[in-house]
Amino acid sequence: MPSRITVYENKKKRNQRIVWLTGLILMVILMAYVGWSRVLPAAAREKTDQVFRQAVKDQDEETFRQLVYVNNKPLKMAETNRLMVWFRADENRLAKAVSEIKSDQSRYPKKPALSAKQDLFSLKQQPGRFWFDTYTLHLNEQTLEVTSDVNASSILVNETPSGNTLQGKPLILKRFPGEYEVSARVQENGKTGRASKTIQLGDQKKTSIAFELASQVAPDQKEQYGIDIEKLLEAEVKARTGKTVKQMTEYLGRSQQKWENTFGPPVNRLANKDVYEGFEVVYDGREVQSIVIDLNKTTSELENVAGKPESKTDEANGKVWKYPTGFFEELLGWLNIKSEKRIIERSGKMWLELR
Repeated sequence: MPSRITVYENKKKRNQRIVWLTGLILMVILMAYVGWSRVLPAAAREKTDQVFRQAVKDQDEETFRQLVYVNNKPLKMAETNRLMVWFRADENRLAKAVSEIKSDQSRYPKKPALSAKQDLFSLKQQPGRFWFDTYTLHLNEQTLEVTSDVNASSILVNETPSGNTLQGKPLILKRFPGEYEVSARVQENGKTGRASKTIQLGDQKKTSIAFELASQVAPDQKEQYGIDIEKLLEAEVKARTGKTVKQMTEYLGRSQQKWENTFGPPVNRLANKDVYEGFEVVYDGREVQSIVIDLNKTTSELENVAGKPESKTDEANGKVWKYPTGFFEELLGWLNIKSEKRIIERSGKMWLELR
C-alpha cells in the first residue's frame, strides 16, 4: 500500500501536468486569436485589388478613403462618394480597375507598362503589419482633348470655365477619373452656339470630344453674302449693259424690235440668239425669252463673294449653280423683281441669267 507521501507526490505531478496542458491550450488559443484578429487581416490587406473591390461593393467609405489618395492626400468625403458611385455604375469599369491594381502590384516596384486603354492609379507601398506589405492607390490625372469647329469656343467642365479652343488645335485638359459634364459655348454673328456632352473620364487613357457649333452661329445668307453680291450684280450688269438689273428684266417678254431699238444690232446672230459685247439675248419667236449677262468673274472669284453652290447642273447653256432655295429671291428682294435669276458657269466665266 503506497504511503501518503507517494500519493501526494503523484497527485502533485498530475496537477502540474494539467496546469501545463491548460497553459498550452490557452497559448494555442491566444496564438489562434492573434492570427485571426491580426495576421489574417494584415494578409488580406496586402491583396489591394480585393480590398478595393470589396470597399466599392460594400460602399465602405472608411476603407476606400484609407486606400485611395489624390495629390498624396486622402479623399474628401464628397470625392469619395463621387468615385464610389462612378465605379459601381459600371461593372466592367470596376473589373478593369481591379485588374489594373492586381497587375501593377504583382510587378511592384517596377512601373507598369504603358497602356493606351487605362491608367487610373499609381501604387505606393506603405509599412504593413507583421511581414505583410500594404499599398495605397494614388489617382492619376486623365487627358481630355476638346475641339470645336468654331475658333475660340469657351469650354466648361461641370460649369467651371476651363479654357478656349484654338484654330486647328485641341484644348488639352487634365482631370481625375470620373463623370464630367463638358460644355462648349460661342458667340458669333450675333448668335450663341451651345452644346454639352457627358463623358466618363478614365474608361480610356485619353478621351476626345468634338463640338459642332458652326451651324448654330452661321450668318444668314443675306447677312453673309448680300451686300457684296448685290453690289457685284448691279455693278457688272450696269457695266455690260448700261442699265440696272431691274431695267434689264423689264425687257423680258418684249419684242425683238423694241430690244434692238434700245441696244442696236448684235455683234453676232446665231439662230435665235443675238450676241452683244458682254451680254446675250435669246428669243422665243420674236419675243425676248432670256438675257445672259457676263459678270466678268472667274468661278473662284464668284465663290469668294457668293460662297460655294450646293450643286451644279449641266444644261445646254452651261453649268447652272444651285444655291439654297430662295437665295436670289431673298438676295434681290429689294428690287421687287419676279423674274427667275440663275448663275451660269460657261467656259471658265460666270454669267447672270434673267428669264
